[in-house]
Amino acid sequence: MSDQIPPSGSLTYTRNDSIALPQSGAENRFAIRRSDWLRLQRYVAPCKKDMEPTWSGWYFLCFGVSGSAFLSIVPLSVATGLPTWVVPTYWCVAGATFVLAVILYWISKWLCQQRTDRLDELRKEMSDIEAGFGSLGT
Repeated sequence: MSDQIPPSGSLTYTRNDSIALPQSGAENRFAIRRSDWLRLQRYVAPCKKDMEPTWSGWYFLCFGVSGSAFLSIVPLSVATGLPTWVVPTYWCVAGATFVLAVILYWISKWLCQQRTDRLDELRKEMSDIEAGFGSLGT
């Protein structure tokens, strides 16, 4: 690099590429190509749409166990010759797995909302960073 002071608003280095400088001269920035920045923005946008709840398999399993236990209680309650602990055990299994399924469902929705909020914040931060460089041509 030469000893010359670059003109305000751009920085010239050995490859002779022009880089937009931040508005404040007190900040240091990492140079990134415009095409790389746009690629990052394209990757962030679909992340919000492609999110699946990570606990869905587990809460579906628990809802299935709970439902089958509830359905089994009806024939078991009219059956004769069963030990006395069978029907209460089915009630406990059905209730516990239903409660667990509901808890896992709400945790899954909460985690999905957290990811959505973080992606929204990231997009806002990216817009704020881009706005700090003024009007950049595409």
